Amino acid sequence: MTVQIKYCGCQSEEDYKLLIGTKADLIGFIFAESKRKVDPTKVNSWIEKYGKPKKLVGVFQNATVQRIKEVISTVPIDIIQCHGTETVEQLKEIRVHCNKEIYKALPFSEHVLNEIELYGKAADSLIVDSVAKGRFGGTGIPFSWEEVPNMIRTAERIGVTCFIAGGIRPDNVSELIRLHPHGIDLSGGIEENGRKSLKRIETLERMIMR
Repeated sequence: MTVQIKYCGCQSEEDYKLLIGTKADLIGFIFAESKRKVDPTKVNSWIEKYGKPKKLVGVFQNATVQRIKEVISTVPIDIIQCHGTETVEQLKEIRVHCNKEIYKALPFSEHVLNEIELYGKAADSLIVDSVAKGRFGGTGIPFSWEEVPNMIRTAERIGVTCFIAGGIRPDNVSELIRLHPHGIDLSGGIEENGRKSLKRIETLERMIMR
């Protein structure tokens, strides 16, 4: 099985132009409060200028259906990623009103297998991410990957895919790939000075493709 690659936190025209030429399957834009938050109108202008050769993901956190609909009316995203405390019922509501694939980010914890079981009822894919210093996501710190095989087996049993996020870098990605996740999700791990780095991306992709 080939691992899917998601590069998230695209925050400039330069980032987008770079990322559409990589081996990424998915490119993510953050529309929630974050240092990488982007304006939907700007994102649409980049897509109009350079095209849409990849699947695009919009990341939201506890957003209303109305807010999500406003963004997807401007940006031709394929996938809505919910990265907050959204419930299963809220995910189902978003799917009904927005008619897009739904990804749900889950914080890694001792309860993560139960969370995968629960949210797999409403999401097409799950993204297990790190929690550090009270922050969920964007920590740059990996969680313990010992549980990844169990997480993948649980996801496969209920018919969803499972991405791993948090602290993945060119120097540790080969360790994760050996555990056969369905996908990997990176942002800071492919950046230098706050921008996506071709050098880091090329190094990472060489490690994955070996």
